[in-house]
Amino acid sequence: MGRTTLIEHDVPVEMRDGTVLRADVWRPADGPPAPAVLFRTPYGKSTLGLATLTPAQCVDRGYAAVVQDTRGRFSSEGAWAPLDWSQEGPDGYDTVEWTAEQPWCDGNVAMAGTSYQAIVQWLAAMEKPPHLRAIAPTMSTSAPFDAEQLGGSLRLDHLTSWLGLTALEWVQRRAAAGDPVDGAVVAEVVQLLTTPEVPLRRWPLSSILDFEGFPGRLRDIFAGRVATVADYHLGEVGVPTFSVGGWYDVFSYGTIELHRAMRAQDPVAGRHELVMGPWVHSGQLPQVQGEVNTGLYGSAQGARLADLHLDFFDRHLRPAGEGADREPGGDVRYFLFGDDTWHRTATWPPPEAVDSLWYLAGGDGDGRLLPEAPQLPASQDTFTYDPEDPVPSHGGRVLQLGRLVAGPHDQSHLEARPDVLCYTSEPLTAPLDVVGRQRLRLRFGSDAPATAVVAKLTDVHPDGRSLLVAEASLRLEAEGDGPADEPFDADLLLGDTAWRFAPGHRLRVQVTSSNFPHLDRHPNVPGPIGEADRCCPARQSVWYGGPYASVLRLQTLPAPDAGEAR
Repeated sequence: MGRTTLIEHDVPVEMRDGTVLRADVWRPADGPPAPAVLFRTPYGKSTLGLATLTPAQCVDRGYAAVVQDTRGRFSSEGAWAPLDWSQEGPDGYDTVEWTAEQPWCDGNVAMAGTSYQAIVQWLAAMEKPPHLRAIAPTMSTSAPFDAEQLGGSLRLDHLTSWLGLTALEWVQRRAAAGDPVDGAVVAEVVQLLTTPEVPLRRWPLSSILDFEGFPGRLRDIFAGRVATVADYHLGEVGVPTFSVGGWYDVFSYGTIELHRAMRAQDPVAGRHELVMGPWVHSGQLPQVQGEVNTGLYGSAQGARLADLHLDFFDRHLRPAGEGADREPGGDVRYFLFGDDTWHRTATWPPPEAVDSLWYLAGGDGDGRLLPEAPQLPASQDTFTYDPEDPVPSHGGRVLQLGRLVAGPHDQSHLEARPDVLCYTSEPLTAPLDVVGRQRLRLRFGSDAPATAVVAKLTDVHPDGRSLLVAEASLRLEAEGDGPADEPFDADLLLGDTAWRFAPGHRLRVQVTSSNFPHLDRHPNVPGPIGEADRCCPARQSVWYGGPYASVLRLQTLPAPDAGEAR
């Protein structure tokens, strides 16, 4: 039965520099002081609607909830610059300590929220506010983990969509202040939001949003003057963490690596937990993701995400003996596609996961994926990559804004392109649980001195659908001015997944050189990212046989037993 809730709007919270940020406070209408959960958002406190955890759910479990507009956003004072993370840690510290001092709070504070709201939790925890007891970041990453996942590429659509929305608000604020911007600037912002394929095909990329005064120019990002993702000193984070991610979240790798890093420095069971579900990067986590219905347990509600958050907070914010008992089975919960149930393990990857090697080889025009190294002479398959005709993005770990859709989508229409090589296994005779971290080591050649390679792992169904499981990208550059004499040794990080390949299905590896507009197009010329003013086609090749081995390295679990789901 729900509690009677008291909601106070636009409560002022003064920061150390005198700036006033405003928050809505949700709390039980009566009863003793309670622990509090803090959400800090740049997207408007009045519209906060997260499937992971809501203020109302906090109150129902006896918590207060504070939902604050971050500095310079909506009802809060101050100036806000996109991608300027310097103020979020101190503001988080001050708000945690303000919350702890309120008469309705018992002095114990946690933080929660998704994406930007998750990043600010890490930054606040680094400041070590004395009354912060735990954080629950959903779908977050850090600068080094994000760079490792991308292999030097740029999430072009993600970045420009987000900056375009920011630029629109900047234009509106300037106009409201009586200082309207030039009409050409307004036209470019509108074009970026309505017909982005036009500016995103421009060379150089740094010319997008390249106007004075806008706080977040691509040129500044390319030059390293602005960081698209914050970095953390994790050794300064001394509180327990409850991390949530999705297999098709744009920050999936970062979420997992942040959990693994915290677990490595603080291995006590129950201190750092991880939930990885079948989700994309979104505040709403339904059971249908991409072209897959994950079933009853695939949604946030089916996963009991709110209860899992609050159980974790109970254990770390309430006095001993009042918290929820910790369930046995390990600190990692993960959703296994194809089995469509939740599983538990002590660590990620699961300790029982073993390496399974699959080798790429050609044959009669059709690429093969073999469980044993082929005894073949050195050979290669080739394709031409033209940056002016890139392979379009379709599904995967993308930020779902407007035209791009995330999740497991059918890739079969892309596989008919001449610039996509495919390597396919024979139909499986037993289920294969691919659970853990997947990599692809390619011997990849190019007649260009600099280029990129993109790879995908798909599940080929008997009806011909080829559902995307994981993907990777890597920018390559030869030493010297000319093309490499030998093929590049390209180690691509396909990332983490939990996917059951059913009997009769086949594994497939796609190899190409573009994934646009999710990733920037490599121009096939050397130089810093975003600065090329021209492009040219390149002849690409995948090598195998003889002294060359192109190998897919999967982590797999022992063959499942009937009724194993847990």
